Amino acid sequence: MAFINGPVPESFERRVTATPREFERDLRQAWPQVQGGADASAFGLQDGTQHLAIEIEPAGLRRLGLLELPQLIVRYRFGAGTEPARRTLLERLDRAMQKGGG
Repeated sequence: MAFINGPVPESFERRVTATPREFERDLRQAWPQVQGGADASAFGLQDGTQHLAIEIEPAGLRRLGLLELPQLIVRYRFGAGTEPARRTLLERLDRAMQKGGG
């Protein structure tokens, strides 16, 4: 879900399908030195001089027939840095956290 046709803004939010624990697990696999955790609903990571704060908020279940998928609102907030640095960091996270599908 990269920003292919435009710049990566300093802050934005996404709705993702995951529990807080699943999100934390996937984020730690993508970025092992992440700070924070699902219990605090907040994470922080650093890539050189670029900082990224991530907050998560449960958003209920999405139902597709009998299938129930947990939803999270994920808020991304970058610290001072350049747009290319934001793009590089976000692309790395998106690639590492990408789930199945086609």
